[in-house]
Amino acid sequence: MKPPSFLPSILPAALGLLAVGCYPPPYQSPSAYEPHAFVKLRRSYGATAGVSLREAILIDDHMAYDKVVPVAYAKDARTVAVLVHPTPATIEVQSDFFHEEQRLVSESYTVQTPYSATESYSCGSGFGRNASYRTCTRSVTRYRSETRSRNVLRPVHVSDAVCQKAIRFRPRMDHIYLLDYAYQDRNVCSVSCVEQVPLEGGKFSEKPCALLPIEKKE
Repeated sequence: MKPPSFLPSILPAALGLLAVGCYPPPYQSPSAYEPHAFVKLRRSYGATAGVSLREAILIDDHMAYDKVVPVAYAKDARTVAVLVHPTPATIEVQSDFFHEEQRLVSESYTVQTPYSATESYSCGSGFGRNASYRTCTRSVTRYRSETRSRNVLRPVHVSDAVCQKAIRFRPRMDHIYLLDYAYQDRNVCSVSCVEQVPLEGGKFSEKPCALLPIEKKE
């Protein structure tokens, strides 16, 4: 099946989860020539905050999309598309409005510290039957690694408003799905799913997806 025209909007995963420092593995999307379904995900925002917006889309805890844009981009609905495996999947959308502040943060670093030690060496004399065997000691300087900390000024990610919502369903091979993520306010968002059935003239009829219960994470 030939990939549809919206596929050029696919963007690679780049940064990670909204939680700074947590980087899930990337989602391994099937190629256009492997069994797959098309999933389009539209995001719209009824409110904004902060300076920037970070959006992440996870499929079974694997990063399928992650991007930071100026907050002004949230004024218009935007859609990305991905190819997904035709198996049950949990798709989670995360949005984080944030700004950055310069703050003093503690960081660790390693230094090589000299210290004195004593080592033994052979200091005998003579050869053959006249040889005498002795062990002497001497003082030497060695180095060991020590971890220290210091305060440095760095830009720090400060969240102003966040929300995340997940949905689970079974995409069918060669079928097209539209997920609508709607953000209303801090911690208030929703996601819905419809299957789009192509009609003549490039139009679609829509029917609700058959949703599955979301598996609880241990």
